[in-house]
Amino acid sequence: MKTRATPTWWGALAAQVLCLALATSARAIDDPEQLAEEALRANPGLEMLRARTSELDALAGASGTWSDPVVGIEYANVPIDEIPSLSKHPMSALQFQAQQTIPSWGWSRLREEVAESRTLASEHGLAEAQSRLRREVFGLYWKLARSRMLEQVTRNHISRTEELLEAARARYESGVAGQHQLLRLGLLRDRLRDALGDFTRVDRVLSAALSRTLSRDEESAFVTPLELEPQPVAGSVAEWLARAREERPELKRLEELIQTAERSAELARIDGRPDVTLWMKYRVRTVDTDLDDGTDQVTAGFSIPIPWGSAKRSRAEQAAQLQAARGGRARLEAERDRIESVLTAIHARWTRAFEQAIEYRERLAPTAVATLEASLSDYSVGRADFATLFDAEVALLELERTLLGATVETHIQAAEAEASIGAAPRGGRP
Repeated sequence: MKTRATPTWWGALAAQVLCLALATSARAIDDPEQLAEEALRANPGLEMLRARTSELDALAGASGTWSDPVVGIEYANVPIDEIPSLSKHPMSALQFQAQQTIPSWGWSRLREEVAESRTLASEHGLAEAQSRLRREVFGLYWKLARSRMLEQVTRNHISRTEELLEAARARYESGVAGQHQLLRLGLLRDRLRDALGDFTRVDRVLSAALSRTLSRDEESAFVTPLELEPQPVAGSVAEWLARAREERPELKRLEELIQTAERSAELARIDGRPDVTLWMKYRVRTVDTDLDDGTDQVTAGFSIPIPWGSAKRSRAEQAAQLQAARGGRARLEAERDRIESVLTAIHARWTRAFEQAIEYRERLAPTAVATLEASLSDYSVGRADFATLFDAEVALLELERTLLGATVETHIQAAEAEASIGAAPRGGRP
């Protein structure tokens, strides 16, 4: 009966990793942090938000400005046949006028505060959009890395299946194994080969999506790591939530919108007060008679509109803005509840993924490798049946897939946590 030596699985895997490292040595691995910074600079959606924020900031600088003063000159009461000179008629004169409307006390300040509040809310909206874009870049990058690492695991198992086929073929040719063993292993190998096409498709889809996010050509290539360490959980849900209340741009934006509505309500109340218009006129005269020596005249006065319609409009606007502030507070509370729920879920997924990655890497995967090596050795000398060998290979395949998935999941959840908190999570593992 033919026998064969037990293959050195770890040696073969190390050789394949070395080949991949040599193939990618010409280009360094892309850093997801640098890719995110590139996206923040190049993304047109963010540029639009920046322009909008700059627009509001420019308008805020002149929001509290009073209306323009009015100056005028009047050529008055001159007989038509004496134009363009001034007549000696007692009513004729050249009159100069200056006029200014003065808004109610506090109107300018509130206008500036409302404009500044809107600008600040826009800035927080920009920061929130940047945070979401960072999460998208990190998510696509780590999914691309996971797909490529799973592809490499699949290629490793195709090679292993070929070795198992050799062992099964040796026993089949010696007459101690059935043909079904070759067929089952061949089917497993062919299924793994077919899965390589799915990895190619996923690679193209994720690379194209990442390129679009970075505003690059869709044919851009990215280099992802061949190996990855699981990222431990940093902090507790309570710590995350407390920091999110301070750092999350969306919460700051909603708080600022509430302030905008409340200031707008106060502004509407002040707008209901009538504005005072002051004027002064200087009248140059040329008449010179016994009764009137033509002394120049000065006129000063003021006017106040009767607030019939404006007061009603003011009350309606004030009530509307107060309701907007009320709705904003409810929305803020709902967003806080939603963030708490999201952070709780992220923490649970991250914790489970890290624990699973450590368990599989340190105990289950090495045990599965040893089991497969022992099964193949025993199968080659007839001390183990084919089912044991086949099950050991499938179990190792699933374990390695799970290990990679859990490892990458810790990095994906770290990016999700950063976006939901508004800053990178920090602190020790709870």
